Amino acid sequence: MRGKGPGSPPEDLRVGEELSSCPRCGYGAGFHVAFRRRGRSLAVFLICPSCSDRFTAGEWNVPTGEPRPFEPDLDEGP
Repeated sequence: MRGKGPGSPPEDLRVGEELSSCPRCGYGAGFHVAFRRRGRSLAVFLICPSCSDRFTAGEWNVPTGEPRPFEPDLDEGP
């Protein structure tokens, strides 16, 4: 089942005006935020504190802050 448990892919949700209630169990006090590494960025997803289902709300990524690898074509001056 999508969205259930740490190893499963989160279920993608459409957000109307606001997303603060779990569509699965109805818990209405918001979500925990978690991160999953995707190369040099982190994918952000939501976890319901009540039923533990996992959700995404579109493409939501943040950089890790790690420097990119050295690239001679870009890093050497003219």
